[in-house]
Amino acid sequence: MMNEELDDNEFFQQDFTTASEWEIFNARLEEIFHEWKLSYGGALGSQEPLGRNQLSLCEWTIAKEKIKFADVELDVVWVKADVPEEDTAVKEEDSVDCQAFVDLMANGNDYCIVDQMGDGKLHPLAQWYGLREFVVVVPVKKSITNESQIRILMSSIHIAVSESSCDVPVFVQVLDKVQNVFLGVCESGSTRLSFDIVHLNVTPPTCKYLSGLLDVFKGKVGVPYMDPVAVSVRFSYSLSKFLSASYVVPKKVPFSNNGGEEHVDDKNIFLPFGLAIDPVSELVLHCTWPHVADNVVIDSQTYSDFDPLTAPAWSLRARYEDTPVCFMSDCIQEFLQISESRRAITEYFPELAFGATQNLEGTKALERLTESKIPTLASVLPGMASAGTKQDHIKLEGPLNDDLLKDMLYYLFPDAQKDALHEYQIPGQVEFDPLKIKSAHPDSLVHRLGTLMAVCNSYYGGKRAVAQLWAEFSQEMRYRVERCIQIPG
Repeated sequence: MMNEELDDNEFFQQDFTTASEWEIFNARLEEIFHEWKLSYGGALGSQEPLGRNQLSLCEWTIAKEKIKFADVELDVVWVKADVPEEDTAVKEEDSVDCQAFVDLMANGNDYCIVDQMGDGKLHPLAQWYGLREFVVVVPVKKSITNESQIRILMSSIHIAVSESSCDVPVFVQVLDKVQNVFLGVCESGSTRLSFDIVHLNVTPPTCKYLSGLLDVFKGKVGVPYMDPVAVSVRFSYSLSKFLSASYVVPKKVPFSNNGGEEHVDDKNIFLPFGLAIDPVSELVLHCTWPHVADNVVIDSQTYSDFDPLTAPAWSLRARYEDTPVCFMSDCIQEFLQISESRRAITEYFPELAFGATQNLEGTKALERLTESKIPTLASVLPGMASAGTKQDHIKLEGPLNDDLLKDMLYYLFPDAQKDALHEYQIPGQVEFDPLKIKSAHPDSLVHRLGTLMAVCNSYYGGKRAVAQLWAEFSQEMRYRVERCIQIPG
């Protein structure tokens, strides 16, 4: 009977070597840790403590892998600060402690500047613990709120960390993502460090002061702790409601009703400057006591040594609006967009086409704008008409009226006016410096022309106003070149 072959259909056979979903999940976690080489950190030795605020000022490298357990999709995210190794490398004979333990005990990043990164936010784990490298397991869709699921997931993390010899802290984000609740573990050799977070709806009265917090801390240590505890304390005061109108600079546009009169006595006419709203949205004052012993300070419900006026370190932060309305930057950005325009000047003024410009060859723009309505002798006598002033000319009708255009042309060519208001103030011959920016001299003709074009584009009619000013400027330049008249500026 023992030698007879058994029919497979008569008995139910179960293969106990088949891996379950939980085992597959754990194996995949270990595989990810090995791919990222997180198990070789201890062999490389620890690095020197980070510099002050280095975590908030350096760049960060982020790697991400997707993993699925049961019906929950998770992201395994590896976050690491880009710290130059040549600055922080430690010699082989030095300590080879776990890097996470070194970062936790360092106090250089106790209070990081949390809004200095490119995306404007530092990861909470780096901000709280001062870690330069860690792994976070985050649910992709809905949060993990079931306590049984949290325990199973934490068990998987413990197994994967132990089997892969990973000495980088690994965290799991649980409960609502807005709460930023992270449970984690870090193992190095025979030492295991657990990261736990507890959220309380109501703060106990004892935890509102340092004395109560120290009692909780010493109770969690679990062994008699005789040495004084080192603490760092910071008080933050925010000022977000203040009279912002008093800090706003009024906009002054050259040659306009509100700005032209104020600029008459100025030698130069500058671009509009000012703000529509106050760019400072908040002022934050930090009063800090860094690294003090608990036996030299008292902070309880009845008495406190933490007086902000006696704090050894003060720091003031200014937070700004994301998109403040700045008149000068908007004016320059709109002007730079003209360089990408494909439209020709004749599209704005068809009368400047080749056939029509023959009558504009000898036209002097300033004379046409400033001439009297009574015909001059040169325009009446046939013999004088050939001296340079044409009787028939095409007048450009554009956004710029005659008075405004006349003021702008007098600003570009002040020698055409008897009592010039805007003489050129160009310094003498300056030695050539190749390191200087390649641009026109301040208060030169090109400098003034660029300023006027930017103003015309932003405030006096857009590209059509620029085309009108350029046409008048070109005709005046042609007149001066053909008759060898000196061009100022």
